[in-house]
Amino acid sequence: MRILIIALITLNILYFVGVYLFSVAFDRPPPLKEPGIPTIKLLSMNASGGAGSPSANQSAICFTVGPYSVEKTARLVANRIADEGFAVKISRQQTDRIQKYLVFLPQLASREAAEQVVADIKQNQIQQKQIKQYEIIDSGPYKNAIALGTFDDLDRARRHAEYVRFLGYDARYTEQRQRAYVYWIGYDEPFGESIPVEAWSKQVDPKVSVQKLPEACEF
Repeated sequence: MRILIIALITLNILYFVGVYLFSVAFDRPPPLKEPGIPTIKLLSMNASGGAGSPSANQSAICFTVGPYSVEKTARLVANRIADEGFAVKISRQQTDRIQKYLVFLPQLASREAAEQVVADIKQNQIQQKQIKQYEIIDSGPYKNAIALGTFDDLDRARRHAEYVRFLGYDARYTEQRQRAYVYWIGYDEPFGESIPVEAWSKQVDPKVSVQKLPEACEF
């Protein structure tokens, strides 16, 4: 009986030793690198979608400045940027631009009705002398409306409409838009520096108002 117990214990020990040796031999994780095969280095992607070196530092960033309503102004500013040694391009964009603000009396049923209102304005004009322009519109979406003047500034148009309403007329104002082209200047700029493009634009045309926006480099 004692011999049987010793034999069972011995068999158990041999079993566990065998299981351990089997797991060591066959359950190893796969090697991270095969011998003789070089390691692959991953490259970062640049702004244009191409591969670049992960250690390379970006040396320039790109901006677009505008809009310029006059092409000559845009070209003079672009030439100034190019003279400084930077890549530059000009792009043209079509847009609807506010030309003026029209103050008017709404459309009437007929031209005769509009003429009666104009006659009334003329009669009051003798005393008020503030409504200096009044003209019946002959065609278009405002046919038989009465134009009371156009203004470059919205505040002036609003004040004039309020004054005419004070006189008893239903004056209103609206934008007059015209399809036109505007111009934008794209250029690269040294990283960490700032080119005074807005100041250069003011030197060319003191009335110009532009904004500087970042954009993807395409040079």
